[in-house]
Amino acid sequence: MRSILIIDAEQKWRDFLSEVLAAEYQVSYCVGSRDLAKKIKLVQFDIILLDLYSGDESMLAALVGIKKISPCTPVVITSNTEKAELVVAAIKQGAFDFVIKPYTAVKIKASLTKALENISLRNELDYLRREQDVIYDLNKIIAVSPVMSQVIEGIKKFAQTDSTILMTGETGTGKSLMSGAIHYNSLRRGKPFVKINCANIQETLLESELFGHEKGAFTGADKLRIGRFEQANGGSIFLDEIGEMSIGLQAKLLRVIEDKAFERVGGNRTIHSDVRIIAATNRNLDDLVARGLFREDLFYRINVLPIRLPPLRQRQACIASLAKLLLDKLCRSLHKSIKGFSAPALAAIQGYSWPGNIRQLANTLERAILLEDKPEIQVENLMLGNDVVNANTLPLVSSPAQAATAKIPENLALAVSERDNIVAALEKSLWIQKDAALLLEVSPRVLNHKIKKMGITHPRWRKFRF
Repeated sequence: MRSILIIDAEQKWRDFLSEVLAAEYQVSYCVGSRDLAKKIKLVQFDIILLDLYSGDESMLAALVGIKKISPCTPVVITSNTEKAELVVAAIKQGAFDFVIKPYTAVKIKASLTKALENISLRNELDYLRREQDVIYDLNKIIAVSPVMSQVIEGIKKFAQTDSTILMTGETGTGKSLMSGAIHYNSLRRGKPFVKINCANIQETLLESELFGHEKGAFTGADKLRIGRFEQANGGSIFLDEIGEMSIGLQAKLLRVIEDKAFERVGGNRTIHSDVRIIAATNRNLDDLVARGLFREDLFYRINVLPIRLPPLRQRQACIASLAKLLLDKLCRSLHKSIKGFSAPALAAIQGYSWPGNIRQLANTLERAILLEDKPEIQVENLMLGNDVVNANTLPLVSSPAQAATAKIPENLALAVSERDNIVAALEKSLWIQKDAALLLEVSPRVLNHKIKKMGITHPRWRKFRF
C-alpha cells in the first residue's frame, strides 16, 4: 500500500482525506512545518500532500525543504486561493500539481494518481537508460570463447572511428546488438541511432523509407516524409540485411556514402546528412558480387572495417553464460521465478548445435520458462528431444547449397539410430527438408514420410512463433 503524508492545519480536511484515501493509502499527518523535516527524514513517503493555509506564502519554504530532503517524492499542493503568482511559485519550487479548495474526492484522488504515475514513469525511464548502458557495455558482453573475445576487441577499436562497418554472420548471431554497442561506444553516442531491416520492406517502399519523399511524389504520398538517413543525421544508421537491397537502390546508397547527400523521392533539393553506416548481412556478398547482384564498388565502400560474428556452435564456451543471462532477462519480463537449469538441461543446452544461434536459444528458453513449474528448467521443457548432438562431430554447413554437397560421416550414421541420423541431417541443412533429403540420399517424399512417422518437429516449421 502506498504511503502518503498530509500536511494540513484544518481538521475537517484531514478527516475528509482520511475517509477518501484510507482504502488506498497508508495515511500519516503533520499539522505544521515544525516537525516536518524530522518526519520526512525518518520515513520515505510515496507522495506528500501540502496545504498552503489561506495562501500563506511562507509555507512555500516547507515545500523547498521537502524537495531538498526528498527530491524524488512528488508533492501535490492544496490551497483555498488560486492566486496566479502563488501557483507559479509552487510549481517552480517543484510541486507536481496545485489543487484549489474545496475539492472533491474524485479530484484529489485523480491528482495523486497522476503524480504517482508520473514518478513511476520517470523511474522506469531512468532504469531503461541504465539498462541500455549495461546492454551496450562491451566489457559485459559475454565473450568467454577466444573467437568472441577477438570480435569484442575489434569492435572496441572500430567503435572509435567513423568508418563504415560491415558485419557478417548467420541469422541470430547478434548483429543488431553489436551495431548498438558500436554506436553507444562511439563519439556519436549522444546522437540518433536508427535501425532499418532492408529485407522487411518492399523494394518500392525502401527508397522512401531510407531517403524520405515529398508530398505528391507517388500515389498515397499525401504528406512529406522524413527518411531514416535524415533522422539519423549526426548519428549512426544500421542497415540490416543489406544484401537484399536492389541494384538501383545500391547506387543511391553509394552516393550517400561518398557525398553524404541525397534527395527525397519526388524532390530535387539536395539534403546533406552526416551519418556513420553500420551494415550487416547473413549472405555471402562476394558471391552476390560475382553473380552481379551486388555492386562491387559498394561492397568495397561498406567493407572498410569487417566484423564476422561467429555462430553459437563455434563459441560453445559462451553457451552456458548466455543461457543464464537470457534466463534471468526472460524471467523478469515473464514474471517467473526460475533460478537456473537442472544438470541434464544444461548439458542438453551445451550439447546442442543451435542452428538458429542466439535467437533460437532465446526462443527455446522463453518457451521452457512458460512451461516450467519447478525452480529449475528441466530438460523435457527445452523440447530439444534427440536433436542434441555433439556439434563438433558434424561438419559446419553455412548455406543450403553447401548442405546439398555435404555427407553425413559414416561413423555417425553407424553410431546413431535412423531418427538421430535424420535429425542430424536436418540440423546440418538448417532444417530445410529437401536439402536434408540430399544429404541422406533419399527423395524428399520419403524423408517427409519418415519425419511425420517419427514425430520430428522444429519451430521453423510452425506457422506461429514460440
